[in-house]
Amino acid sequence: MADENQNAGAGAQAGNQQEQGAQMAVQHVFLKDASFEAPSPTELNQNDGQPDVNLNLSQRTNKIDESRWEIILTVTVTAKQGEKTAFICEVQYGGLFQFGGFSEEQMPYVVNVLCPNVLYPYNRAQISSMVGAGGFYLPPMQPINFEAIFRQRMAEAQAQAADQEGQPATDQDQ
Repeated sequence: MADENQNAGAGAQAGNQQEQGAQMAVQHVFLKDASFEAPSPTELNQNDGQPDVNLNLSQRTNKIDESRWEIILTVTVTAKQGEKTAFICEVQYGGLFQFGGFSEEQMPYVVNVLCPNVLYPYNRAQISSMVGAGGFYLPPMQPINFEAIFRQRMAEAQAQAADQEGQPATDQDQ
């Protein structure tokens, strides 16, 4: 019985060491670029209600060396009232991240889910500040589930790959 408990404890320690082997450290977070544009606020009709708000995300990655990456998350908020643009706000926040112990298969998840989860709150705060300074009201921006976005992109890529495999050969392939 004592041997079984010791073996179970040794197995748990080995599992913890494997989990601790993968590490992500945020070395630096910085505002890369920010812009706010209100093309024609005098032409907006206050009686038309709140503008329609659209949020777009994009991300750039730059592998600096084997363990360091620069990740830049761009968030663009566009508000339109009818056909007229009320404002456009774009904020790019970058981060320098150091990784250790992640496998090649784990890196896409880490870069596309964990890193944006670190950067997005900075983007959100900066956008809120800029829109308010521009004289507009922006409802609080909700958190984004980057994991769901990542899984959706992976499913779409797998479906596209499956579609391409099922395509009949063309004249050039024969």
